[in-house]
This record gives sequence, C-alpha cells and structure tokens, in this order.
Amino acid sequence: MSFDWVPLRYRSVISILKNPFYAGAYAYGKSEKRTEIVDGRARKSYGHGKPFGTWEVLLQDHHEGYIDWGEFERNQSLIAVNTFAKKGGIKSGRGGQALLAGLLTCGRCGRRLSVSYRGRPSHPYYQCKSINQMLAKPRCMTFGASRIDPAIGKEILSAVTPMAIEAAMEADRVHRDNLEERHRMMELDLQQARYEASLAERRYAACDPDNRLIAAQLEKSWESALRRVETCEAALTQARQIDAGIPIPDFA
Repeated sequence: MSFDWVPLRYRSVISILKNPFYAGAYAYGKSEKRTEIVDGRARKSYGHGKPFGTWEVLLQDHHEGYIDWGEFERNQSLIAVNTFAKKGGIKSGRGGQALLAGLLTCGRCGRRLSVSYRGRPSHPYYQCKSINQMLAKPRCMTFGASRIDPAIGKEILSAVTPMAIEAAMEADRVHRDNLEERHRMMELDLQQARYEASLAERRYAACDPDNRLIAAQLEKSWESALRRVETCEAALTQARQIDAGIPIPDFA
C-alpha cells in the first residue's frame, strides 16, 4: 500500500470534523434533492445538505471512533458559531476592538487580513492566515494593532478636526447601540429556539407511543430543536465575551 502526501487543506479538515464517521457513527441521507419551478418547468438539483438531526439514518457506536459522540457534538456547536456564512456566527473581523478589522489586505497575496485576540486583557493582532488554512503554507504576516491603530486613529481625528471629539462620541454611541441591537436580536433568536424546543417536546409527549414512525420523527425534531437552543446560547455567550474583550479559542 502506498500513500500520496499532499498539503493540508482547511476544507479537508472541516469536512473530517463534520463527518459523524469520525465519531464512530454511521449516517445516511445527509443530503437531499430539491425541485423548483424555473420558467414554468420543474428543475431538480442535488446535494443539498440537510440539517444535523434530520438525516434519514444515524447509528451511533457503529464502529470505533477517534472521538466520542459528546465531543463531536461540542465541535459542531463551536464550528457553527464561528462560521461567517451562518446566522449567529461570531468571528473577529466583525466588530471588536481592532480599528481596521475587515479593511486591510495583505500586500503579498492580496487576501483580506483577519483579526485575532491574545492575552489578558486581550490585544488585537492582524494576520494573513488564509494561505495557511487552505494550503498549509506559512502565514504571510502577523502584526499587532498597538502601533497601526493609534496611528490611523490619529490621522482620522486630524481629518475631521474641529469636529473630532463630537465624531468620536457619536461613533462610540453608534457602536454601543449596534452591540445592544446585536445582543437583542440574538436573545430573540434564543427565545424563539427555546419556544420551538418546548413545542417539539409537547408534540412528542402527546404522540401515541405505538405509532413508532411518527414518534421517532418527533423525537428527532425535538433533539434538533434542543441543539439549536445550545447553538444560540453558545453564540450569545461568545458575542458577549468578544464585546467585553475576553479572549476565546479560535476554532473554525
């Protein structure tokens, strides 16, 4: 048997971490086909991922896994709240203490710089890590925000003089309002998730236990609703930690 060694890719790592086979489980029916009407004709598309908990078959302890099922579920929650593309995702580069988050690009590869926080109290650092995540190559650069942020901030204030103080106060007020609004929306999402979990529990409790097919489906829906509650709670906690300047682990 021979092996072909290739550079580590970010997408490959994530696909492994999201695969229940890694946790000793067998899964089937993780994707579905969808039909939509386009120009008056039915068009089918395949490969649409189904939410975790709605798969057709999931057999835990099917074989020896690298991690246990509890750790697998915790990994999914952490990955979910660190994903840009999904609602509730919290990552550096969207708010936070760094002045230039999401505005800088790498002078070597042209990719956008991300922000990470280190230490207690936390200090922001800009880094170009896309090429490291995608192709396992060395990062282009990493540097602290302690020099560049004050320098840029000074230039900004100079440009808006004599209204610099008023502008800074207004920017701070808007920033705080944005944080409060974000927390309020996430709290509403959590309330909705808890309501849906309670509703799913009542439906499961009211189901005739002799009707095993319906009972099994209602139980899956209940479990899925509970996992959404956990995801919303984790996202809200992480958002509050970031806004308070508390460093957290960087997972996805």
